[in-house]
Amino acid sequence: MPDAVGQGGLLTDLAPDRAASFWTLWHPYLLLFSLHCIVAGIFTVTSLKAPLPTAVVILLSGITFIISAATGLTMWAEEPYTFLWWGVFIKWLIVDLAATVPVLLYRAFNPSKRFVSISGTAIYVILGSNVVWTMFYDSQDMFIVYVNRVSGTMLTISLIVHCSAVYKAGFDLFEVRNGFPYGFGTSFPWLVCYTIWNILFAIRIGVGTTLQDALFWCMMFFYQWWDGHHLPIELYFGFARPVQLGAYIAFAEVMGLVPYFKEAETLKNEQPLAVYGNSFTLFIAFLNMLWSFVVVAWAFKRFFFGLGHFQEKFEEVHKLSQGSSEEMIEALADSEFEDDDEEDVGADSEKQGCILS
Repeated sequence: MPDAVGQGGLLTDLAPDRAASFWTLWHPYLLLFSLHCIVAGIFTVTSLKAPLPTAVVILLSGITFIISAATGLTMWAEEPYTFLWWGVFIKWLIVDLAATVPVLLYRAFNPSKRFVSISGTAIYVILGSNVVWTMFYDSQDMFIVYVNRVSGTMLTISLIVHCSAVYKAGFDLFEVRNGFPYGFGTSFPWLVCYTIWNILFAIRIGVGTTLQDALFWCMMFFYQWWDGHHLPIELYFGFARPVQLGAYIAFAEVMGLVPYFKEAETLKNEQPLAVYGNSFTLFIAFLNMLWSFVVVAWAFKRFFFGLGHFQEKFEEVHKLSQGSSEEMIEALADSEFEDDDEEDVGADSEKQGCILS
């Protein structure tokens, strides 16, 4: 019979030697994670109710880089103008400035179709770029990294092909209806693959960084609930992901100036988890890689043979072209009621026909 260590690495025999009490497990990042959740909740609401002030706050978060550069103050223990410092700054420019602010402007104003088309394309280019840059991250000869890179490559290919299929069908990647932006650049299978891929990448930097993946799904479900139209969940990714990641980056960089957080020993060093040395992680990475091939195949199918059922999602959104959200809900409910009445009348006529025959 296999020992405890052999049973999935539970290490039950070593449990008394592992950290178990609250104060042993306590780390400043626990507070940071909690604050990230609170900030995500606040930005979820303000992105709907006060999108323009939210965009201003996102822009003002860039002051942290100016402060760091002007005073020499470190951000997350990184000196100004170092390679990682520049990397984070460029990340802020790409995500917060070029993606988060435009989708908030979609919500704040009634932008022209041309503006939505151009900026919407740029947003999905940024999404693809965020996948591509991870390919150049040092693998450190970890096999799981190579497996995950294959998934990332397939995600990028499928994203390009799918967006091309949308354009080929005569649609834009974003549709703004009643002030709400819906994104059509990603399918549900793609989102599942992307989430697992991103977790496997981010967990290498730190287990806590995977919190962002849970947060953008929470925001998507909240937007879907708030919208009230019961549209497919993937249509909310184009709005939720930029808002979530933009808020996450902005808040993280502000906290990067706070000594309590930036001077704390990282969880990776203080409470390490050998995630990339675990066979089950390899199993998950391998399954996700296989799934990425399926995602690519479906994307090519949409490109060559039409959008198929994805076309219906556009049509559902196009129904929301006029009136407020509340009015559209009532209109859809009335139409459903009328359809039920027509079915009842049809059923009665059929019964009468049977009786007469």
